[in-house]
Amino acid sequence: METLPNELLSEIFLFLHPVYDELARFSVVCRRWNEIIDRTPSLWEHMHLKLEKLTKAEKSIVFRCLRKFNKFIKCLRVPSLDVAFGCDFWFFIRLVTLEMTNITCLDVPTLPWSIEQFVALKSAENLKELSLYGFWDLSDMEWIQRYYHSVSLINLGHLQLLKERCRKLEVLKLSINMMRISDSRALIESLNALKLKELQISAYNSSTANIQMNQSGIKVLKCLLSSHQGLIISKMELQYVSIGHKELRLLLRKLASLRWLKLSFADVHRCMTGYQYLESKSLKSFELHNLPAKNIVNLKCSMPKLRRLQVTTCSSLRSLQVISPLLQHLFLETLLKLRSLHVTSTTIKLLEVVNCKSLTSNVVDAVLQRNKKAQFYVIRGHLEGFQLFKTGVSCSLTRLSVWLTYDCTVECIQVHCPSLEYFCCIDCDTLGESLIPTEGLTCVDLRCNNLGSASISLPRVGSINVKCKTIGEILLNEGERKSFEMPCSVVRVEAEDQLRTFCANKCIFNRVEIKAGKIDNLDFQGCRIKGVLKLEGGMIDELCMRKLMETQINVDLIIRCDEMNKFILQECRSLSIVSIFPDEIHLLKSLVKITSDSYVVPDTNYSYEESQELKGQGICSNVMSPIKMISTSNCPRFTGLRLYHTKRTPSEIQDSVFLQCLWNS
Repeated sequence: METLPNELLSEIFLFLHPVYDELARFSVVCRRWNEIIDRTPSLWEHMHLKLEKLTKAEKSIVFRCLRKFNKFIKCLRVPSLDVAFGCDFWFFIRLVTLEMTNITCLDVPTLPWSIEQFVALKSAENLKELSLYGFWDLSDMEWIQRYYHSVSLINLGHLQLLKERCRKLEVLKLSINMMRISDSRALIESLNALKLKELQISAYNSSTANIQMNQSGIKVLKCLLSSHQGLIISKMELQYVSIGHKELRLLLRKLASLRWLKLSFADVHRCMTGYQYLESKSLKSFELHNLPAKNIVNLKCSMPKLRRLQVTTCSSLRSLQVISPLLQHLFLETLLKLRSLHVTSTTIKLLEVVNCKSLTSNVVDAVLQRNKKAQFYVIRGHLEGFQLFKTGVSCSLTRLSVWLTYDCTVECIQVHCPSLEYFCCIDCDTLGESLIPTEGLTCVDLRCNNLGSASISLPRVGSINVKCKTIGEILLNEGERKSFEMPCSVVRVEAEDQLRTFCANKCIFNRVEIKAGKIDNLDFQGCRIKGVLKLEGGMIDELCMRKLMETQINVDLIIRCDEMNKFILQECRSLSIVSIFPDEIHLLKSLVKITSDSYVVPDTNYSYEESQELKGQGICSNVMSPIKMISTSNCPRFTGLRLYHTKRTPSEIQDSVFLQCLWNS
């Protein structure tokens, strides 16, 4: 790091977020870093906050950065003031209004503008982008009622101040709900005087909104869309605004600069003509929610520049056709009758299917086969008789997530994809509880080259088969919700090179087989192994069993590996003995004949070196165990290991069964 030039270090620091990554904290490493961080404007130009509550420490960092680096900060984006700052958002408003002078982009949708605040805004002359949306979600803003006296609805006075003070303004975001302008002509004249390059508008027409859109607002909206300002509208969000099929098609043709469109409807019976064909030459992102017609059976979208499409809640839709060579993200939700999906794009990277139970695996597989660069596939919801696709070798899918409801009847999830790196298959019961279905088992078959992580958590699993060259981690029944026990008949994991981590939590296994060139960590917590645990391969670093179920009295291990460094037993209160077999034949013979007694093992550690001394005392057998260290803790009934060994001669195989006693207290 000392040999890197300052320019390269500053480029590295650009990857750190000023708040969440605490960029300022790195300035105390050394004097050189302090000078680079404090004197590089590009590190502080953008302050973008997430739509989540800031911690007390994060708030302190934000306020300190706004004061110390106010000359560097040019872009401020905060989705919601009350969510991010709580009651402290007034301190943020004061700093932005009175102390910051070089802001060029002020995108804070929930900023409660007033005429006085506009006059006092010191960075007004430098503004190029400004949001006057008013409130991000008018249906869910309790603080509007608490601080309503300080909120000033947008009127001609605001627009006049914009004209006088914001001479560099290029992008303006307006909320129709927040506007109280009766003269539509005056509004158009004021907007024409601003000479904007882009106009973004939103309208929210619902009885649940704190500030509803009145008849005057509807006239303003229609006037904007029909005026010359419509030619510069780049983003439009219309929620529960009555609009017909012909009107929508006309708008999509006329709004030549429209790149982002979101439409939500409330009355599903109002428009009976349907939205069969929609066309736009400029749209890049399109969202359709609650399509307002019962007879929408077929929907065709012809949008050559479209990159993101989201269609949700259309109960009658059976066929969807998307004509776009650039589509990258396709999101389908609650389309219960959708059976046909045709996409002309070959560039899809993310495909999400939620609650589309009639969509078969063949349809999805066809889309993915056509889009060979698809990286992420997410499927969620209630599925019936759905067998997941088996991808070809040419697919480049890297992430696959399957979220199933408890009452689904998925028989098989089969994924053969060499490029897959992440796999997730869990239940997502909408009631917040995991309910065990009365019938139906799911079999998971996963094959790829280099699997980084696989997480499986389902109420009933028939079998799990994972075969990869290298596996990072396999997690069974892990996560925040671990209330249910996951029955799983057979688990087979095979890694040609290495398996780093295998963790199972509250699982009931009939048989577990793990084979790898090298295994770093095997962890069974709260599990029960009814049959046998078979380990095969090179070296096993650690095998840990913790809090096994009370019904687990004996564990049968088949170990065919060179060595095992550690074998750890913790709080296995019912476990009495662990039997170790070199192969399957000895396991079968042991069920007929066992000839040894056992000794009590105290809570302590037993190392390979100590065994040499114990052998001289006649306590341990002269037969070498592959386990180098054994550690037990709070296992009151555990009596030791029973090791089965084979002596091989040219003419016969003699089997001897003996107990490897460990140590005295």
